[in-house]
Amino acid sequence: MAHVLKLNEDIIRGIAAGEVVERPASVLKELMENSLDAGAGRIDVEWREAGRKRLRVSDDGEGMTPEDARLSLERHATSKIRNLDDLERVGTFGFRGEALPSIMAVSRFELLTRRADAPEAWALRAEAGRVTFDGPAGAPGGTSVTADDLFFAVPARLKFLKSDPTERSLLFRAVEDAAWAAPRTAFRVISEGKATLSLPALGGEETGMMERLESLWGVDRAQSLKPVDESGRFMRVRGWVSDVNAPQSTARYQRFFVNQRVVTSRRLSHALYDGYRGRLLVGRHPAALLFIEVDPTLVDVNVHPAKREVRLSHESEVHDFLSRAIQKALGRSVQPRTVFGAPRADLDVPPEFSPLPTGISSGVGRGSFAAPKFQRGPSTAEVQAAFAVQSPLSFFPGPGGDRLESSQELTPEYFREAKFEPVAQLYATYILARVEENYFLFDQHAAAERVLYEVLSEKAATGIPAKQSLLLPWVWEPSPEASAVVLAQKMDFERLGYSLEPFGGNAWRILAVPAALAEGDKVRSLLEGLVDDILAGRIPRGWDALVTRAACRGSVKAGDPLALPEMGHLIQELQRAPRPWTCPHGRPAFLRFSDDDLAKRFHRV
Repeated sequence: MAHVLKLNEDIIRGIAAGEVVERPASVLKELMENSLDAGAGRIDVEWREAGRKRLRVSDDGEGMTPEDARLSLERHATSKIRNLDDLERVGTFGFRGEALPSIMAVSRFELLTRRADAPEAWALRAEAGRVTFDGPAGAPGGTSVTADDLFFAVPARLKFLKSDPTERSLLFRAVEDAAWAAPRTAFRVISEGKATLSLPALGGEETGMMERLESLWGVDRAQSLKPVDESGRFMRVRGWVSDVNAPQSTARYQRFFVNQRVVTSRRLSHALYDGYRGRLLVGRHPAALLFIEVDPTLVDVNVHPAKREVRLSHESEVHDFLSRAIQKALGRSVQPRTVFGAPRADLDVPPEFSPLPTGISSGVGRGSFAAPKFQRGPSTAEVQAAFAVQSPLSFFPGPGGDRLESSQELTPEYFREAKFEPVAQLYATYILARVEENYFLFDQHAAAERVLYEVLSEKAATGIPAKQSLLLPWVWEPSPEASAVVLAQKMDFERLGYSLEPFGGNAWRILAVPAALAEGDKVRSLLEGLVDDILAGRIPRGWDALVTRAACRGSVKAGDPLALPEMGHLIQELQRAPRPWTCPHGRPAFLRFSDDDLAKRFHRV
């Protein structure tokens, strides 16, 4: 075994930097927290190349003396705690004294600071942790910290960073978190040389928070939120949660603050979903901005190097209190739903989860079954040619797991020329149709997804997407990070059929929409959903991934009731598709079973 040696200072700084500085967003978080602890009334943030090339945070806080500035670059030097009692009642954002030396260790670093009563500012510059300049400079009151060429001293760390849009999204999220925690502070963001966000100080007014919500999360999402404000034995929760009728496709619009500190907590997340129990579809998520105030002695903030997690005393009580508060807020906000046109005010769950008297619908009325009129298709002789590749599976499994094959193979020609007669819709998800002696069961979402994918792909390939110009263009006001995604992938959205132009700030004016989706609600929700998916990392970079997701989001869904003419039209569109056998994800679009299959299953042969 090797002898125990004390690590040198370079290695110590490198280890500390690895714990605190994971990516540009973690640098930004630490710098903004230092600014807030310095009493900043205004914080300016600037980044280039998603923070890799430059990341700068400037504030109008109290500033530092030259002596304090030098000490701030030493590890475990802090002005925020003096003894163990202070550690039990931490009321500041930072307290470890690791942020600045860790950032300095992995960048070309500059600290420029000046107290209001000082005759001049003081500058400290360093590269890879080594100070190269320590002297006077000119600057206004406050502090400015610049980290250029992040990770230039440890280039191996760069390969762990994500794409620029992803890293930029995380930077915006860090600004959001600071803006929620400090409503009396103004924020301004310059991203890639463009001013993208300006948040005025709110002066502590609750009404002003809604304006901040609209600026950061977009107008539509903010207006769907419902207030939460409950007090308990030793805590209080206030904030907003989304109405049950406005769920989100991702969980990214969820923030928890404990004593104004943003935290990640599985227990609090579970309490949020528990509050929505029985009210959300599987795969849908609530939006939430919740501030929990508890006695500081009941919170341990010193459990994570980056201060992302906290440990709460009386966790079970906090969980139950938060869940009940959310349930109470939702109980005041739930609106009656409609199921197949009939008002249902008593539903606590979406209509798709309601028990149905029967699973069969012809589109005429709930639970009805219209007698079909059968139309003969091609003769047996016309379909004798074997078709083995990509042939849809027979519906019924045979003994031992083997599938019972129909008496004749399905050819592309037979499928495309068949005269399908829709019979019924099953469980508002499948379409039952008949051709000659064969029945076909279509998955309406998979079929519609394939049809829309082919339409969008074909039009994009021609270079002339099928667009429908809007007589009255609408203005979309997404969050700053969502707007940045649109700007970065504007050409891809235009290939889908959208026409977008900047409309001031983060707003966009939508001039045209995909002709295949010329429904007001659908084209808007598709655009918003795609951006959310990109931010959540659900869509890999590349056109095909985007158009596949667009086809999925824009298609008829499982649970959508269809009338018989709509069923017939969907089947006809699928027949025209070049590859009708599966959806773009590879799931079967339809299954087939014949009279013989039924007879075998009932042991009639």
